[in-house]
Amino acid sequence: MINDVWEIVSKPVDKSVVGSRWIYKIKYVVDGNVEKYKARFVAKSYAQKDGLNYLDIFTLVARYTSIRFMISLATQMGWQIHQMDIKTAFLNGVIEEEVYIEQLEGFKAHERDIHVCKLKRAPYGIKQARKAWYGQIDSHLQQICIVKSKADSNLYYLMIGGEPLILILYLDNLFLTRSSSFIEDYKKDLVAEFEMMDLKLMHYFLGQEVW
Repeated sequence: MINDVWEIVSKPVDKSVVGSRWIYKIKYVVDGNVEKYKARFVAKSYAQKDGLNYLDIFTLVARYTSIRFMISLATQMGWQIHQMDIKTAFLNGVIEEEVYIEQLEGFKAHERDIHVCKLKRAPYGIKQARKAWYGQIDSHLQQICIVKSKADSNLYYLMIGGEPLILILYLDNLFLTRSSSFIEDYKKDLVAEFEMMDLKLMHYFLGQEVW
């Protein structure tokens, strides 16, 4: 694969193999017309056992107090909140454990009965996916000198000219706020590094109007 997600290996006799499946979805626009057809390859993670297939998991959800703080600060300063969506976010995360998964249906390069995929990265559904993705983006943010909050591991900030750049991670979305002239460079860096999709300004968050 282009993303170097796995390598095809002979099926191990002493390791469990996680199942896989395709999930198909039709996305509609507001007027009811079809916007696009989506196909997602996912792992059947219920087959993974704690302590055997993985040692730790992580949920990328910022604290609600952090979200309220960002909205409050942006409102007071007259800043806009920018939203970015990470395309195939979890595939950015590198898996440390040894994980095998069934070949996807329709993949005929090797015999399915005796060959499986040894994962290098984390497809959707794998228990380690969120933790692996978090480790990757956390490392990058700190490399570009953005500081992680001690109160919330999904909240980051950077002081520029006495004013903060605030960044919040929420699952596979990222939210930024500061005066617009300072924020574009960081958005470009994240787009280049993780192939993010810039969703522009955010008007609602968790049902609450923010702009």
